[in-house]
Amino acid sequence: MSIDIINLRKQFGNTAILKGISVSFSDHGKYLIKGENGIGKSTLFRAILNQISYLGEINTLGSISYAPEGFNFPPYMTVYKAIKTFSTLTEDIYEFDKKLDELLELFNFKSHKYSLLGSLSKGEKQKVNVIQAYLTPSKTLLLDEPLSGLDISAKEALLNLIKKDDRTVIIISHELTHFKKKDFNILELEDGHLTLISKVH
Repeated sequence: MSIDIINLRKQFGNTAILKGISVSFSDHGKYLIKGENGIGKSTLFRAILNQISYLGEINTLGSISYAPEGFNFPPYMTVYKAIKTFSTLTEDIYEFDKKLDELLELFNFKSHKYSLLGSLSKGEKQKVNVIQAYLTPSKTLLLDEPLSGLDISAKEALLNLIKKDDRTVIIISHELTHFKKKDFNILELEDGHLTLISKVH
């Protein structure tokens, strides 16, 4: 298993957000977590990443890379500098540049390689966010609303990238129509509980 969660509970003040979640994410599996806004999906990710305190047990095998929703990049950095700073693909600069150029080309974004982040649109910043996560080597990839702000061609490019990725990929998204049931195990977070509603066969 890539991630094994046992009886995970989390509350803020007197409000219980996660109420005893137990779930295992298998190696190389593709998972989509759906649920209403504010229901605790991002809280679940933050617990997996050990960014918040919680009750219960989370066991992770190997490293995790992460594309959060609305990454706040420093506006004075260039696209190249930001991706190089926030990802750790390799110490080999040639290998990094090669992989980066491939992804910039895939997202039709090569002309912005040296653009300042402060000059980019929301969708363009999201491309930077996704690329930095992909260039970070890991066993598991967490993507929080990865399609947000992306144009149609970029969404298709990302979905194809996810399908070909041999890592465990766990996605939070409200744009459900873009994800095919045959490609993803679909789980629903509701009233603090996570339920598997559709499984890849």
